[in-house]
Amino acid sequence: MGKTYPLLDRDNVESILKALGFIPKRTKGSHTQWEGSIAGKRRIVTVDHMKSRKEKYSHNLTRKMIEQSGIDKDEFYSKVS
Repeated sequence: MGKTYPLLDRDNVESILKALGFIPKRTKGSHTQWEGSIAGKRRIVTVDHMKSRKEKYSHNLTRKMIEQSGIDKDEFYSKVS
């Protein structure tokens, strides 16, 4: 049986991205794109602006943001403050 990971909200995801060296590049509508470099490769992570900053993202949406970041799930979650 695998690890269980907590659901994250927008504040969690944005603080993780900042800790990984990502910076917000542009906001369009209800999304912000964060840009960073992982292992020398430019990465763009799109963060959805939920109705509330504390509303939790689904596991599926969180998984997609982690994939966009280019790091593994354990490392991503290790940055949760």
